[in-house]
Amino acid sequence: MKRSNFKSRYVVALLFGALLIQFGCKKEDTYSRAVDISMEVNMNTYDYLKSKPGVYDSLLYVIDRMGLAETLKSGEVTLFAPSNESFRIAIRNLNDVRKAQSKPAMFLGTIAAGATDDMLPRERPKARSDKEHLDSMINMYIIPGLFTAANFSLGDGLPLTSNKVDYPMHGKRVFADAQGWQGGGSEVIEFSNTKRSVFVPHWAKTTTTSVNIKTTNGIVHLLEPDHVFGFDEFVTRLTLIPPPTNLFLDPRGGKTNLFIDWQDNGSFDGSVNPGEKFIWSYDGNYLTKMVASFSQANNKVYFLWSPVDPLKVVDGNPLIANSYTITSANDSKTYQDRDPKAWVVEGTNDQPNLNDLKDNTNINWVILDTRQDQEFTTNYQRKIYDFENTVPYKHYRITFLQTFSAGSMLQLSEWTFNYREKL
Repeated sequence: MKRSNFKSRYVVALLFGALLIQFGCKKEDTYSRAVDISMEVNMNTYDYLKSKPGVYDSLLYVIDRMGLAETLKSGEVTLFAPSNESFRIAIRNLNDVRKAQSKPAMFLGTIAAGATDDMLPRERPKARSDKEHLDSMINMYIIPGLFTAANFSLGDGLPLTSNKVDYPMHGKRVFADAQGWQGGGSEVIEFSNTKRSVFVPHWAKTTTTSVNIKTTNGIVHLLEPDHVFGFDEFVTRLTLIPPPTNLFLDPRGGKTNLFIDWQDNGSFDGSVNPGEKFIWSYDGNYLTKMVASFSQANNKVYFLWSPVDPLKVVDGNPLIANSYTITSANDSKTYQDRDPKAWVVEGTNDQPNLNDLKDNTNINWVILDTRQDQEFTTNYQRKIYDFENTVPYKHYRITFLQTFSAGSMLQLSEWTFNYREKL
């Protein structure tokens, strides 16, 4: 009888020990049931950042210079907040590259100031471009609407749209590792710059340190201090040399008009492919293109740009162009025979007959630039061509004389006439 009691007690002890091991090693359930709001403050998002001196000063500086303070004071927005360290790393990386190029250091205040009166004319387009890039990057971190970590918990997360520039971002809730368990810790948000790609490996990602801070008008998530502001685009954006001003968008030209014509009267726009017409060559989107029939012998192609409306519907002024761009198409490497190889650029202050851009008898076309033996070596390759000109013309014309391999088609994705400021 005593032996039986001993065995019973031994079995119970074993069972109890097994239960202790099972429940002791199980991940605590509280981690998977996080509350929506971790902290609530009685101040707006802007003032919350301001209440953390020495932590978000750079962020506030850029917010102020880009005119976004009111957005953080009264708008319903979710902010992924980068710290001072994020900006410091980005500026250091930028200046490492500039030092290697023998260029002086740049600082956040210089970038945010944009073009100033004390700059040389040639420096101003780059300064304006840098400020625009800074504006685009800071808006990546501001998301219209209120999103807590729980909103990013379903499936593969939630696509987001950035403030002002409608740039695609992405948020996904994950759990940090803790107590020896993968995903056993507190919830964090994986915040991603999608780079307009559907392929996740192409994304640039960062994570949060604290989430779900509710202000009177928004939600704040704090980013890791080692996150580089601008993700991996800060240096590339601010070392990019912008093209000259696109005169197609210059309001001084009134209603800008663009036309196409052929040496052969039997050719017409869209005859090769109705979906690849002339209009796609100046839509500002290099992903679209135009394809036109072409023959070096008897079917050259003419492009006309008129800053002064030839139809006289809208008043405009003659403009000085001293540069132009041509961008190869999406499949230039495959169909290099379609790339333009030789052309001539002309200007006139006469009134050309829109039904016949080929008229060289009644129209005084002045040759401004000629190119031969041009080669585009990759898809979407933009080339900038400068030429000397100080005369404002009412109309400009490009006549394409040759394609790369004397093919029967001409194609390109974009072309513009431009103006580059001189010293």
